[in-house]
Amino acid sequence: MKNLFTRKQYSFIQKILPFILAAVMLSGCGKNPEIENYKANMNQFFENIKTYDSAINGIDPNSETAVSDLLTLLDSMDNSFAQMASLEVPEGFPGVSELAVDASMYMSEAVSYFHQAYEGESFDASLEDIARQNYKFANVRLQYIVSILHGNIPEEIFTYED
Repeated sequence: MKNLFTRKQYSFIQKILPFILAAVMLSGCGKNPEIENYKANMNQFFENIKTYDSAINGIDPNSETAVSDLLTLLDSMDNSFAQMASLEVPEGFPGVSELAVDASMYMSEAVSYFHQAYEGESFDASLEDIARQNYKFANVRLQYIVSILHGNIPEEIFTYED
């Protein structure tokens, strides 16, 4: 399984840990019930992602079940992204709803391509490359979401390119 995720290549949490910690605080949100509910849901989303990340990094690539374990975890991560995208975003977080939908779409595409790459008759590196690109695109959008939740509206969200 030499092409299975490596810990350093896909340590999702390591890439965005500073953003996650700050997002947990969602500074300046006040006690608005809608915002408090959204904050709780986003905290749960980040906890879920952290759990999936740890589990993915814990997969033994030499295990007979490595591929199925990875794909199952990616399916769960995809479900979490879909749930996150379905959350009603309170006012004051411009673009977050659209970015969440895009992030979920890219994660779904990534997971679909990972399944195709690993479950076919033989491993397909080109499909894995497409999956990795979609995975990256999902993570970029998630990083933008975290920035916006902190009150930092990155100018590039209106002109970003993958």
